[in-house]
Amino acid sequence: MVSTNPPSTGPRSPAALANEAIRAYVAGKRSWSPAELRELDRLRAVWWQAIREEVVKAA
Repeated sequence: MVSTNPPSTGPRSPAALANEAIRAYVAGKRSWSPAELRELDRLRAVWWQAIREEVVKAA
C-alpha cells in the first residue's frame, strides 16, 4: 500500500540525517579502501548513537 502522508517539513532527526549521510557515502561504491571502510564505520557509529539517543528519549 502506498502512503498518502505528505513528507515531513519539520526538522530532521539526527538519526535520519546520519542515515542519509551513510546512503550518500555508499551510493555507487563497488570496492572499498581501508580508509573508506574506516569512514563508513565512523558514519555507522554516529548513526547508531543517534538511534540510541532517540530510543532513550522515547522511553
